Amino acid sequence: MDVSFAQVNESQAQLDLFRAENDARASHARLSAAMGYDRDQAFSLSDEPLPPALDPNVDALIEQAKRERPDLAALQLNKEALDRYADAERRLRNPTLSAAAVAGVAPVRDERLPESYSAAGINLNIPILNGGLFKARQEEAESRAAAASKDLQDLSLQIARDVRVAWLDANDAFRRLDVTARMVGEAKEALRLAQARYENALGSIVELNQAQLNETSAEIAAASAKYEYLSRRAVLSYAMGALR
Repeated sequence: MDVSFAQVNESQAQLDLFRAENDARASHARLSAAMGYDRDQAFSLSDEPLPPALDPNVDALIEQAKRERPDLAALQLNKEALDRYADAERRLRNPTLSAAAVAGVAPVRDERLPESYSAAGINLNIPILNGGLFKARQEEAESRAAAASKDLQDLSLQIARDVRVAWLDANDAFRRLDVTARMVGEAKEALRLAQARYENALGSIVELNQAQLNETSAEIAAASAKYEYLSRRAVLSYAMGALR
């Protein structure tokens, strides 16, 4: 019976190994493609240290994201440009006043005329009979500026939502790190006790194998929790415009 259980565990371990090897090759393929390689590359990966703890003030992170997000800055500049353009179109409806002056000398002239001459004049232009062209252009410019303002407001709300959700996900992943670390410690202690029981003929090989399996599962869960936390932190950094 013990041998049968051990064989089942061995088969399950082989399946897990095959799955892990396939996942590793698939991850290398995705990494190679993301870096611009047309063929899979053999990368030498190193363990990345955990970033510092999250800032508990998520509102401060949202404000930082609004300052650093380039797409929000682009919309802000576009809105300001459209506001100035709408103001310029509005000013086209104002009257315009122009002045002209001329002066000179006429060496060849009629004797009855003076040798030098000068003149000045002003011209007042009131745009009233142009078919409403300026009014239509002004309304079009104001509509575009209003649309740009709504786009800016919508993106600002999206950024606040994305940062808040990413912060919650990262905080949840961070809390799992402590739980999985305790699981690893408890699994190691259970394995130590199971090993002692087996060596003193108080436990079976099945109990020892189960303890070994629990330790491996706990270590896998801890590694997965660390990966999840790093991924969530990357998502948060991207949402804040701080991913470098």
